[in-house]
Amino acid sequence: MKQTRQMLILLMETKRAIHLDPDGAAAHLSQAIALLTADSQSEPSQRKITGGLAPWQVARVDDFIDQHLDQCIRTTELAWLLSLSPSHFSRLFKQTMGMTPLMYVAARRVKAAGQYMLCSSSSLSEIALSHGFCDQSHFCRVFRRETGLSPQTWRKLHCVTPGRRRATGKLDSIQQYSVEVDHC
Repeated sequence: MKQTRQMLILLMETKRAIHLDPDGAAAHLSQAIALLTADSQSEPSQRKITGGLAPWQVARVDDFIDQHLDQCIRTTELAWLLSLSPSHFSRLFKQTMGMTPLMYVAARRVKAAGQYMLCSSSSLSEIALSHGFCDQSHFCRVFRRETGLSPQTWRKLHCVTPGRRRATGKLDSIQQYSVEVDHC
């Protein structure tokens, strides 16, 4: 279900960007192909996951991450929140979320930074520091890994001008999260 939604978002963004930004559209198509490739190579038995973290545990971790996005967040801190050992927490987290805790934190930071870019004309270095990245280069690397686009290209696609937003601003390709621009 998550992959279907993610695929739909990618294809809609591709359709919208194909005439305005062919490079952006190509990046969206590459992500869609990667999604389909990963899905087709996994065994059906691997897709049915049981166990993992309880919803209240995921909510507690999410709250902690949201409150500390601008700080260094370690797996040991997240494990401590749930009174689990770091290795057990990491295994359960990956089973539940499909990615490591640190990859999840990076995705949440990118999501928050993207939402902020829709509302702000701040420089990329200011955005990077305020969202827990050590510098602009690190932010750009992680942002490109998560979205397939550089922050500047993503901002151009989603904002009419810096400080203003498009009515359909969604942070694409960040798994199950959609960013509503009403928070601006």
